[in-house]
Amino acid sequence: AARAAAGGEATVLPVVDRDTTKEFRRNLQRSDQYFKFGKTQMDSARKELMDVSGSELVTKLRKNGFRLTVGDVTFVLAESYGFCWGVERAVAMCYEARNFFPDKNIWCTNEIIHNPSVNDQLLKMGMKFVPTTASGGKDFSGVEQGDVVLLPAFGASVDEMALLKERNVQIVDTTCPWVSKVWNSVEKTKDRGHTNIIHGKYSHEETIATKSFAKTYLVVKDMTEAEYVADYILNGGDKAEFMKKFEKAMSPGFDPDKDLMKVGVANQTTMLKGETELIGKLFERVMIKKFGPQEVDKHFISFNTICDATQERQDAMYKMFGAEYQAPQSKLYANLEGEQVGVALKSESRQAQLSSKVMEDITRGAAEVVQPAQKVDVCIVVGGFNSSNTTHLLEIAEEENVPGYHIDEATRIGRGSNPNSIEHKPLSTTPAEAMNEKGLVVKEGFLPDGPITVGITSGASTPDVEVGKVLEKILALKGAK
Repeated sequence: AARAAAGGEATVLPVVDRDTTKEFRRNLQRSDQYFKFGKTQMDSARKELMDVSGSELVTKLRKNGFRLTVGDVTFVLAESYGFCWGVERAVAMCYEARNFFPDKNIWCTNEIIHNPSVNDQLLKMGMKFVPTTASGGKDFSGVEQGDVVLLPAFGASVDEMALLKERNVQIVDTTCPWVSKVWNSVEKTKDRGHTNIIHGKYSHEETIATKSFAKTYLVVKDMTEAEYVADYILNGGDKAEFMKKFEKAMSPGFDPDKDLMKVGVANQTTMLKGETELIGKLFERVMIKKFGPQEVDKHFISFNTICDATQERQDAMYKMFGAEYQAPQSKLYANLEGEQVGVALKSESRQAQLSSKVMEDITRGAAEVVQPAQKVDVCIVVGGFNSSNTTHLLEIAEEENVPGYHIDEATRIGRGSNPNSIEHKPLSTTPAEAMNEKGLVVKEGFLPDGPITVGITSGASTPDVEVGKVLEKILALKGAK
């Protein structure tokens, strides 16, 4: 694992006044401590990254219409897979930081992305990771004035930024622009005096960063929790039960009886696009019902903060299996929609999307899709065990009744009593367990005899080189060349 082992005491972070976070971040970005690379440097770094993270076999598979037959093995590659452009940008910035600061101590405040091979490569390049502590905090004691500190693709909290400012370090900010866009919407919601409802997982690093820019917030992980909150807004309920249910997912001093009268919706970028969209529309319709369409603008604010990279990878999985993504449903939303026929929603009119696929095609080259001609026999999902978007891909394989195996690297193949075996993370194993090599399962004979069709995909933090190694191992097992 790239992260340093739990060591000393957690560093006490300074606390930035939540009314001043926008000004603080803007001033930091304008300061000499905040280092920015030019276009020429970034283009050079991207080329270096492609040289070390690309795969000739994956490129061949992509250019062949995402389908390639070698001997008895037919590979079908999901048409949207692997590095999203935000992740590629972040890793390229890490490479350029090492080139630009060859003699400096370079620290990463967290895993740069959720992929072990990428983070291990950074270690080999002499970079260090701020160690976590047994309490779940971070020990910044080793970070000294003049060091270089990389902020990860999913961002860092504003309080961590304040600590780094105090330490007078050089900051290289690899935060994905889509994540920064979410932060900007959180700031605008706060400026209007609204509560931020964040669709995400309260313990995920990105959501931890996002909520640090909010003053009053509530984190909901799915449609079920969103409906619970919506029902509370409309009908009231057991306040003690509400406080217990969201005790780890709300801002200090949160009061559901007064803090849910004006809301805006933001999201963790790895959550399902369709679910985030529906949650936004649900709260808009709730406010229309409670306050009327003429007053809704005073009680609900809508932004488009959705990154489509996660959804594109999931849509591609369904397409590979000959299925289609089914958008989530909400009985409460359907009832409200029926009551409000003819009332237009601002959250629907703001759904014009930035396209991550366009950016990725620029790097990889556009390719024409060839549909698989036969059923996928087995599916391999490659990505970090703590990668939220990768786990969702495995869920789709199970949903479509295709044997699926989530592995973080090619070395998981052959870990059993014979080469035709695979050590994988089942959905029942938590990311934390898997990251500590616990809860992993070995499947003997995971590749069927005879001609087979293998579906391949990878999470948004997975370099093509890891996928290529998996393909090569499978070909070796089947005696194909």
